[in-house]
Amino acid sequence: MNTTLLGISATVGIGFAIYGTRKWLPKETPAPQEEKQFEVAKLAELSHLWKDREVKIKDAANLWREQSQENNSATPRPSFTHTEIERFFSEMIEHRSSINGIRRDLIIWLLKLLDKEGDCPSVVRKHKDEAERIYSEDSYAMLEAVPLYRHTLTVARNFIAKADQEALLADIILIALAHDIGKIPSYHDGMYSSGDHPIIAGLILNGIPEFVSLPNKEDILRAVTGHHLMKSDNILTDGLKQSDHEARQSELSALYLKMREQKNSRTESGVDTQFAAEEIEPTSARPATTELPSAERADPLGFAPAKEKYTPQLINIPECIDPDAVIESLKNRINLVESTPKGDQWSVVSMPNGVIYVNPDALWEAIKEVSNYDPLVYASEGFEAEKRNLMHSVITELARTKQALATEYVADGYYTSKVSIITGGGKRLSHLLIPLTAQAFGVTASELEEQKSAQLKRMVKDIKHKNKEVEQCVGR
Repeated sequence: MNTTLLGISATVGIGFAIYGTRKWLPKETPAPQEEKQFEVAKLAELSHLWKDREVKIKDAANLWREQSQENNSATPRPSFTHTEIERFFSEMIEHRSSINGIRRDLIIWLLKLLDKEGDCPSVVRKHKDEAERIYSEDSYAMLEAVPLYRHTLTVARNFIAKADQEALLADIILIALAHDIGKIPSYHDGMYSSGDHPIIAGLILNGIPEFVSLPNKEDILRAVTGHHLMKSDNILTDGLKQSDHEARQSELSALYLKMREQKNSRTESGVDTQFAAEEIEPTSARPATTELPSAERADPLGFAPAKEKYTPQLINIPECIDPDAVIESLKNRINLVESTPKGDQWSVVSMPNGVIYVNPDALWEAIKEVSNYDPLVYASEGFEAEKRNLMHSVITELARTKQALATEYVADGYYTSKVSIITGGGKRLSHLLIPLTAQAFGVTASELEEQKSAQLKRMVKDIKHKNKEVEQCVGR
């Protein structure tokens, strides 16, 4: 019997030992599976895919991969007050399987924000760096009538049209919907000291934890915060800029057409048309500001400012612009002192050596004038790169046909020269002016000198070039 009890005890002891071993010793861990390797590329490295002013999204799509597949959120379908937002969600978001997970939630959040607070004007100029400060008073006043939500949806549809594959679609829509949220008064008024509206938009996004969790958040932020800068190394930024510009062109086209129709209607009805004319023609008494937004502004998001200067590109001059007519328009301004809200000012002045110096603002006003207020030209006011490209192309054409540019004072690829304007009192003022030849205007230097008033001679005694240093435009 003792032997039996000993056997039972031994058996129980062995059982507890085995149980204890299984409970407290670590389980065998299976060998980790080899992780798939994904091709990674920065957007800056893909800039060569963006050619001929067209977005080559399909070429970049295969290089834009993430290691996890996000599933659609289980949240109920959102509803919107604005019919246009409801339609946009239904057509562009609701049934697209590629728009899922966090990105889908962020897109819905942005649409709800625009639905609630997007009836505000689509232009702002409170901050000193706002690109839209350089719109003429006329264009700015008309664009104020375009609500932010509508402008944003137009930009989004334009941007979506540039993508022929689904890979980047969610990011494209996210960028387009977010690019102008810094204009919403509840954000803009409280954060305007932080920067202009693209910077504020970036700060808003950076304050959303779900956005911060995105692996490509920096590329999205660069696109949103850089869409009014002249240079970018990000194909998404370039696509957004093009889409934004196209939206402004279509908006101004519709607005100017409406103005013309109203003017014609008043004319046919015999009503005094003076008010209608003022609605469409530029108001010279209220010029746009010449303080251009800085391309090297301080960025509270920590992005390094672009240090490379913008080199203007030659583009096709619109048919509505006759370079010869531009010369005639500028000729009417030579040595003329005009009264402005900022005081008496000149815009085109001649020198005894036969060089006529033109303020770039005067050239732009002449281009707008001869274009018969074409909306495509006016839309470029808010996009400094487009504006400079057009001015550069007009001057290049005048240099080719009329030898109009005093090329000894400018470098290849540029059209302005950095100068010191010396006043009658000996004060030196730094500026960037366009040096043209008197020959292009069909007048002699001596004839122009005889036209100068005593006031102008006090304002401009001489103009000296600063070691032939050249820049592209006033304010840089």
